[in-house]
Amino acid sequence: MTHVSRVAAIGTIALSTVAYSALTVLTAPAALAVPATNPVVVADVSAADAANLYNRAQAKFTARDAAGGLADLRAMLAITPDDVDALALQAIWSEQLDDAATRDGALSALERVDSAAAQMARNVIDGVNAAAQIVPSTQPVAAPSAPTAIVMLGYGLNDDGSMAPELVNRVAAGLAQAQATPDLPLFVSGGVPKRGITEAAAMKEWLLAQGVPASRITTEERSTSTVSNAQFTTELLQQLGISEVVLVTSPSHVRRAAAAFAATGTRVAGTVTTDTDIASYLTPYTREQQAGIRVEATRAARIPVTKAGSPASPQPSPGVLPGWDLTGLPDVLEVVGELLDLLLESGGSLER
Repeated sequence: MTHVSRVAAIGTIALSTVAYSALTVLTAPAALAVPATNPVVVADVSAADAANLYNRAQAKFTARDAAGGLADLRAMLAITPDDVDALALQAIWSEQLDDAATRDGALSALERVDSAAAQMARNVIDGVNAAAQIVPSTQPVAAPSAPTAIVMLGYGLNDDGSMAPELVNRVAAGLAQAQATPDLPLFVSGGVPKRGITEAAAMKEWLLAQGVPASRITTEERSTSTVSNAQFTTELLQQLGISEVVLVTSPSHVRRAAAAFAATGTRVAGTVTTDTDIASYLTPYTREQQAGIRVEATRAARIPVTKAGSPASPQPSPGVLPGWDLTGLPDVLEVVGELLDLLLESGGSLER
């Protein structure tokens, strides 16, 4: 069994276990739950039912059960028809099943309730669709007309704080793009310090050693994942009025990264990758393969993973978790995102 196969096999088991655990938490009897330290009290039992259905839907989406998650959202929206997050998820995950009628209906309803949320949902849908079609290339791209930056994404440092070979490959690809488009500013994104050195700091030092002016480089040193790369870098870009990026990363990572950036409202005008195992990633993603980047895109868009609910009535409906805090569940589900980072960086998809 190859290294990729071993990682995929272990990851598939772990992913299934985490998703099953999440679903078990959401459907367990109340007597088995842990009392909330700061429960959020909602108006009535039906609102708690809605929160429970939302949480179940999100756990199913994480487990790649789009149809099951959408069924729970339909039941939820029968209770709270104007819930912005549920409508956004309904539109986004209906696209996964090629259900244009439900997608468009959800977007129309969302537009009436919250036009900004409707635009966010469109960003996720369009971003995932575009990212799935990316064919990795090592060639620099021409500078777009809109305000644009080159964004280089980090990769885990060695224990001594030095750059791993693939991170050197990424900044080298970014340098080639920087030389081809000398007027574009550079952003290096990555936290996770080793020996007090962040990925972004190490990348900046490498670029400085290659003669890139410090004034051209902005560092983003808080991120710990692809999702937070996109979120924190977009915040910096928006402060400078920059709406488009040329994204630089590895072939195994480029589609997830592009979808995540699009979900935050940053348009990916082009991509440049290293040549690491590039032949394995030349085929666009199928709909089935898009499920993983769709999950991460919804996280990047900051759609809540869970909603907490506590009924005012002492007699809750069956299956509802009365008086208990579900706010810890996002931490459980975020483990899945970290697994996806490992799996997809190592092998491209769970099927490999």
